[in-house]
Amino acid sequence: MNPINARLTTWALVIGSVVATAGYAAAFAFNGNGDQRFAGSSWVTLYTVALLGDVIVLLGLPALVHAQQGRASVLTRIGYVGVFVPLVILNIGEGSLEGFVKPYLADHGGIPDQDLPGLTAYEAPALLVLLVGMVCLGIAVLRARVLPRWIGVLFLVVPFLGAAGLQGAVSLTPDYLLFIGLFTVGVIQLRELRGAESRQEAAVAPQPA
Repeated sequence: MNPINARLTTWALVIGSVVATAGYAAAFAFNGNGDQRFAGSSWVTLYTVALLGDVIVLLGLPALVHAQQGRASVLTRIGYVGVFVPLVILNIGEGSLEGFVKPYLADHGGIPDQDLPGLTAYEAPALLVLLVGMVCLGIAVLRARVLPRWIGVLFLVVPFLGAAGLQGAVSLTPDYLLFIGLFTVGVIQLRELRGAESRQEAAVAPQPA
């Protein structure tokens, strides 16, 4: 990857992970866990911040592939899809319902007891991709031995927590763990890029006579 592109995507991964985590955590902290949160005064604003963080993470995901340095490439690319698709469908797609549609319903007659028809069918493929993709990504990290092994273990845990049906604020535990892993990958990559630039500058520096 071009060094400039590598730096930009890596920064996007780091910044997006922080913004998304802060947005989700603040939205629940200031507005509660139950359906009353949708009527909270800051819910829409803070959830919008979280969705913005998700979009930034999407822009930074190529840094995840680059961090593997070409090792376990097939598993890593499957893992890339396993992060990308759920972020688009679940975090951003379904998250838009949570962030904008349900607050509107809360102010106009209340939120229905039943989920929207077809929502389960919408979520199921993304959950399957999440399960397969994240398991492959975790194995890829463990096999490549480029990133710390605990990141691979973290990626392996995420999909099973995501499929566990957690409710309320704890339902975002898999998201937080994923963002912690991605943030760490980004920080490691930034250090690697700085080290590579320093070595390159040292190689081209004029030698004393």
